[in-house]
Amino acid sequence: MMKERPAQLPAEVVIGVSTTLLAAILGVGVAFGLWSQLHHTTVPGVLTAAVVALASGLIMIGFAVQNLSTRLFLVVAACSLALAFFAGPAAFSALTS
Repeated sequence: MMKERPAQLPAEVVIGVSTTLLAAILGVGVAFGLWSQLHHTTVPGVLTAAVVALASGLIMIGFAVQNLSTRLFLVVAACSLALAFFAGPAAFSALTS
């Protein structure tokens, strides 16, 4: 007879991985949306400050939340937003042209 395994651990792994991937996709999507709408601004420092403020605000809210899945989602979304916005303009311009 087969031994019963607790199904909770694989479910938590699936939830954690899907939360991380969804947050990364959301962060990259928001970065692309901000870049595509505002990359022709006359004051690029304001755009940079806005992205930094948005990402740092999401990280602070993420650390303030008790739920681990929500914390993971917010922190990964903020990091992927900042990373994609500052490292991805070449790829973004290739997508829009």
